[in-house]
Amino acid sequence: MTFGPGHPVHFDVQVPNGTRQVPADEASFTLQAPDGQIPGASFARGRLKVAIGTLIGPVRHGA
Repeated sequence: MTFGPGHPVHFDVQVPNGTRQVPADEASFTLQAPDGQIPGASFARGRLKVAIGTLIGPVRHGA
């Protein structure tokens, strides 16, 4: 994922093991920065599962 001109970042999609997971092709979310939300929706696409309590983050600088 890239924010701004050439600033790639990495993040984790953390899905709890103890809850009912549902297959999904896409998850949309709003990322948090230390000063608040990063504007706009971000997306994770591919074979994944989500559940109540799914967390996105932490965001780390990309390579």
